[in-house]
Amino acid sequence: MGDALPKEVGRAIRVLRLLHGLSYAEFAEKARLSATYLRQVERGERDLGLGALALIAQGLNCDARLLLPGDGRSPVSAVVADRFDRAPEALQEALLFLLIEPDDSQKKKAILALINDDPERGRPRSRPRPEERGSRGSAPPSSSRKPGR
Repeated sequence: MGDALPKEVGRAIRVLRLLHGLSYAEFAEKARLSATYLRQVERGERDLGLGALALIAQGLNCDARLLLPGDGRSPVSAVVADRFDRAPEALQEALLFLLIEPDDSQKKKAILALINDDPERGRPRSRPRPEERGSRGSAPPSSSRKPGR
């Protein structure tokens, strides 16, 4: 039980950092703590005092209590529940549908396929699509058809 608390708190910190899209360097700057220390805290390798917890919460723009286990839930559950509660109602309904709908549902498969193929979803793509490849400013691929036909 003694090792469980730092790991749970670290997991909650990591989840919230990732939800905010913060790198360790950005997080360290916002929290006014070293990136090395924050990595160790996230991995549950370092205990943290109340002062450090307050700085971390400030860097994550959340209440420090959100990072601590309470009411029988893990800190990660509390973080996710807080983000869910602040989401627009339409997004909440969509998330609930995806969580409740059976994995073999054709409707769920279609929605997940759309999410995975949507270039406007706000995340940088790991590799460019075939139509995005090639150098900038190069001519489009030539057609096999000749003009005038």
